[in-house]
Amino acid sequence: MRLAVLSIVFVQAFLSIEQLKAQEEKASAWALQGYVSNMQSVMFSKIDDPWVSDNLFHNRLNMAWRPDTHFKAVVEMRNRFMYGGSLSLYEGYAESVDQDQNFLDLSMNLVNKSSFFLNTSLDRAFLQYSNGSWVFTAGRQRINWGQSFVWNPNDLFNVQNFFDFDYEEKPGSDALRIQYYPGYTSSFELAASLNHEEKLTAAALYRFNRWNYDFQFLGGMLTGSDLMAGMGWSGDIHGAGFRGEMSYFHPLENMSDTSGLFFLSLSADYTFPNSLYIQMEGLYNELPAGFELNNLLEYFQGPLTVKKLSFSKLNAFASVSYPISPLTSGSLAFMYYPDLKGFYAGPSLKRSLSDNMELSLIGQLFHGEFQDSERSSLVFMFLRYRFAF
Repeated sequence: MRLAVLSIVFVQAFLSIEQLKAQEEKASAWALQGYVSNMQSVMFSKIDDPWVSDNLFHNRLNMAWRPDTHFKAVVEMRNRFMYGGSLSLYEGYAESVDQDQNFLDLSMNLVNKSSFFLNTSLDRAFLQYSNGSWVFTAGRQRINWGQSFVWNPNDLFNVQNFFDFDYEEKPGSDALRIQYYPGYTSSFELAASLNHEEKLTAAALYRFNRWNYDFQFLGGMLTGSDLMAGMGWSGDIHGAGFRGEMSYFHPLENMSDTSGLFFLSLSADYTFPNSLYIQMEGLYNELPAGFELNNLLEYFQGPLTVKKLSFSKLNAFASVSYPISPLTSGSLAFMYYPDLKGFYAGPSLKRSLSDNMELSLIGQLFHGEFQDSERSSLVFMFLRYRFAF
């Protein structure tokens, strides 16, 4: 089934590109964008320990067809070829990359060997119809209801992993979505999605503007097991951005008890006249009963559900970035996890080589205390070259 679906999509994508080249008079209806990147990485616990080295080629294709002002079809895919020490060191590494948590499995390892693999996956494949104040979308899409930057308790359908910087587009979900815009500053949405276990997530959201703030209220059901209610906002205080989200989840099977989980994120950011940008965020995160973090790899790979936004009840984040020159920028991000007695530090340096070429040097340091009070560290270093077209 998965192979058949992917084959059909590849044929359609190929025919779309050929038509784009052959029918120049209709070129305005088609769009093709993407990028190719190569990233060399190393991982180690201590600098004098053995280093694990990997190399990743990453290609993305974004294709869109707009035959008129009402209809739009979008297919977007990512292709990744990786080789290196992680594949032999961690059993099932390639299989974990191939996992698709959506209703349709649109990810496939075309080649899977002991030292390398080639994966292709579709994270956008949808049809959209818009008419006046109405927009209808069906298929794999990103439904982004989050307001904060790092942790998003309102983001029911597409939980993002902050540490996965190489996936800027973020994941999508197989969903049906209806959007209605009664005015310029208000909207109403209904969305429903099935995951790979055929569990339903369905919710409604209402967004409006008041006192120069955008507010949103939402409610629904998460994976057929929890009722949820939440709200979010974004605005500014004396030129500084101020955002926040809160959500409450309660299991359907225990409506009479107090086993619900509450999440709250608060975020602020400010840009100084010299272009120095600072950002701060905090998260209160009630952990599910029996939750336990075993090692730093789980820490690095990050949460996959909105009910596991972090591994500590209290979390703090701060970052600073500055354009060193018109072509070079630097940044430093820091997280603190009191429950783990740990932290994360992420420095980065980016250099624009031309309008569509970029070179990045990125570091990630994780440190924390885990089982039996054992303290451990994990360091990643990345060198990435990217060409966009």
